[in-house]
Amino acid sequence: MKHLFLINPSAGMYNRSEELRHKLSDHLDGLGLDWEAVVTRYPGHAAQLAEAAARTGEPVRLYACGGDGTLNELANGAAGYPNAAITQYPCGSGNDFLRLFGPDAPRFYDLRELLDADTAQADLIDCNGRLALNVCSVGFDARIGLGMAEFKKYPMVNGPMAYQLSLVKNLVAGIRRPYEVEVDGERFSGSFTLLCACNGRYYGGGFNPAPDASPDDGLLDFLLVKGVSRLTVARLVRLYAAGRAREIPEIVTLRRGTSMRVHCDRVSMVNLDGERMDTDQLSITLSAKKVGFFFPKGASWHPHSASGTPKQEKSEEKESLSFIS
Repeated sequence: MKHLFLINPSAGMYNRSEELRHKLSDHLDGLGLDWEAVVTRYPGHAAQLAEAAARTGEPVRLYACGGDGTLNELANGAAGYPNAAITQYPCGSGNDFLRLFGPDAPRFYDLRELLDADTAQADLIDCNGRLALNVCSVGFDARIGLGMAEFKKYPMVNGPMAYQLSLVKNLVAGIRRPYEVEVDGERFSGSFTLLCACNGRYYGGGFNPAPDASPDDGLLDFLLVKGVSRLTVARLVRLYAAGRAREIPEIVTLRRGTSMRVHCDRVSMVNLDGERMDTDQLSITLSAKKVGFFFPKGASWHPHSASGTPKQEKSEEKESLSFIS
């Protein structure tokens, strides 16, 4: 079996490519493994390399050395290939998909744990032909998260500051927009703050919109958040971040199913595991393809065996609230 490490030099605060190469060599040389490390050169390169490795038909394990965007590329490249499996050796700033492993999530930082791993088949979200492993969303949250890139270009602006600046900009621009939505044949229309399709449970640095989602149950969790005022958004964010969106049914509609169609009133930013798509028409479905995902032996992504404890959720809620204080 081949072990292919795909290193995203843009993940995290600085380029750690050489550091990672040395670390991998220190851990893997002498183990008799067939392994290779490749530094990606442009957006989409990791997906191309993953597909090329999977297409050989030989067993291969693919390691996303980066954040959620790098993992998304590997999922797109390896989807539908039973001989290939992916994981994340986290180097990015988000690493949200791994949060669903709860107390076992830190084990992904230990390379030895990933070499002795279990594998499960994960569902995928198909949005207009592009795949997401974790979350697809459109609306206020996507505009904030994807809009951070505009502010990160400026010197001395770090991740939290970019988030704050993007948040302020989008609060001024407006929290809600009109959408026409259909979830498995059920139609909704009106003003919405955000729309979200979840295969995983966390995104956006720890927000937990779908605490019961499981990536292997053959269903997606859909959340439709009605348009709210600026005075209401703080309460909404607090509950949304803590996995308690169901406590506000007058604002949040929850459905489980396999498809959601969205018509936007304008071309909008769509979030796919932190990657950006611009469109005014979304066709979101449970993909016919699956992807193998490997993880430390004995870990689990099922919500009631590996999700965060109440203490952890409280901590995450406090962290999320700090962004809007």
